[in-house]
Amino acid sequence: MDDILNSHIIDGFFFFVSFQGYLSEVGASLIDQKLKLNIVPQTNVVALAAPTFNYGRIDRAKARTKQRIRTRYPEIGKRFHRIGLPPKVGSFQLFVNGYQDASYWLRQWELRPESSPSLATMKRFQHLFERMVVLDYIIRNTDRGNDNWLIKYESTTALVAVPQDPTPVLIDETGANENTEIAVHNNINNNTVDGNEVREPFVMDLLDCDVVNIGNGDQMDEPKIEIAAIDNGLAFPIKHPDEWRTYPYRWAWLPMAKNPFSEEIVDLVLPQLDNIDFVRELCNDLKKLFQKDPGFDKKMFELQLSVLRGQIFNLREALRLRKSPQQLVQMQPQLIVEVKPKKKRRLRMSSTISHERPSLSTDTGAESFTDYPSSSSISMSQTQLRYAKAKTWPEVYQQKVQTRSAFFTWW
Repeated sequence: MDDILNSHIIDGFFFFVSFQGYLSEVGASLIDQKLKLNIVPQTNVVALAAPTFNYGRIDRAKARTKQRIRTRYPEIGKRFHRIGLPPKVGSFQLFVNGYQDASYWLRQWELRPESSPSLATMKRFQHLFERMVVLDYIIRNTDRGNDNWLIKYESTTALVAVPQDPTPVLIDETGANENTEIAVHNNINNNTVDGNEVREPFVMDLLDCDVVNIGNGDQMDEPKIEIAAIDNGLAFPIKHPDEWRTYPYRWAWLPMAKNPFSEEIVDLVLPQLDNIDFVRELCNDLKKLFQKDPGFDKKMFELQLSVLRGQIFNLREALRLRKSPQQLVQMQPQLIVEVKPKKKRRLRMSSTISHERPSLSTDTGAESFTDYPSSSSISMSQTQLRYAKAKTWPEVYQQKVQTRSAFFTWW
């Protein structure tokens, strides 16, 4: 990869994004772990080799030649540093089981309201949805539709088998409990002789059943629902969209996006984003990650960080004011640049006596001006001290508002 940036074409239009898609995937996982959102499958940078990867003819010819030499002449083959194709660096993300596209479940719940989750489950889903909103907004994901975030929904339905019926039948949980109690009561009464219980026929009837629901409705677990935010390769842009498309977040049109941020997500995220040390540490970790690529460009990465900090700044304000995700995406885009202390000026000492400053005479002796720090050095030390003690956003970062917007506001 020669350049960190390439003109990425989407639907015929140009938008400059980071070409390091695999690092964007890992960066999203890093932010997910730092903020403790736990919605992105663990992703790391790995080096793997496989015949199905894209290799040139020279690399494949070298691998075949080394393999043949090693087979025919083992002693010579031991001297090779590597046998096989060269490894390729990329992102490796853990596979998640039992998940489906969000569009599938959202469509099912819309067409079949009776199959919708309960209120407690929907509250859990709202909380997970807000976590994904926080992640997407911070990394400025330019490719988030309902087909690249996943939902895992496991509904709890009682499964009861009638004796001597090979096909299990799904019935209501409460009715199943009542029928089971009646069957047990009747069998016990019918198999009691002179106060002595005869349990063998009843036990044999139970053994003939494939599945018997003996649980109580209160003991049944709530339906489980989880969210996985995948496909984060088109994130961390160097600027906000200001040409043709706005690259909107597709979840902004969902009904859940109209609800204000919950107190749970505010308590989880806001204290971390208010901490300047946490934001600096997050930026430093991202820098260490993106430096792994040979085409790393420091200036371009600073542009990416300015967009990232601007997104964090808007998210802080939205969480403080308890805005909704829909109101969050309507806020003015920001660019936040870190204010670094000025470099200390180096005083040039003249070698000639004529350019020296006159000394100040006192009764106790001669004392030179150079014994006292200059005004520039005093102001510099105060600036460094103020920068070291800075704990608020206005003291550390400089805000820039982007006034230019994309031509199409909905696309």
